[in-house]
Amino acid sequence: LSLLEKYEEATEVLESGVIYVIKNPQLKEQFYIQLAEAYNYLEDYSSSDLNFNNALSINPKNPTTLNNYAYYLALREDQLDKAKELAERCNELVPNNAVFLDTYAWVMYKKGDYSKAFSLMEKVMSINKNPQSDVLEHMGDILYRLNRKEEAFEYWNQAKEKGEGSEFLNKKIKNQKLYE
Repeated sequence: LSLLEKYEEATEVLESGVIYVIKNPQLKEQFYIQLAEAYNYLEDYSSSDLNFNNALSINPKNPTTLNNYAYYLALREDQLDKAKELAERCNELVPNNAVFLDTYAWVMYKKGDYSKAFSLMEKVMSINKNPQSDVLEHMGDILYRLNRKEEAFEYWNQAKEKGEGSEFLNKKIKNQKLYE
């Protein structure tokens, strides 16, 4: 149901179903992950966090769960130290994964460590020869914060050429200024 963006219905079904999962930890983990995702989209962050933590208590080495939880925390600029720890664990488990490195870079960006964010994004760019719009926009934002504005504008323009970006992408390009 959550894939159909019926998140409220999904949470109801998943909440009523998870209690029946007794001797199958992998299935229970999947219920918690789906609940965490659905609650995040509903902006019920405490329920989302609870379910991410429940999933990680079953399987603390699920890189996708670690990555998604870290990214959501970074997006809402909440528990950034925890987001960093999650992103680091994820990248230790699966090194050189462009998606996971981008999340780690974004966490570092939100923590204000722009140099570390940049070095991580350089790695992303070396791995991913055809980055998506959001990755290009992230690189632009990081470069802007490093006062490398001309390069930032180039990345923002590349992001726009790729298609969708953040709600601020067009404004960044038009005014040549960072908006978040």
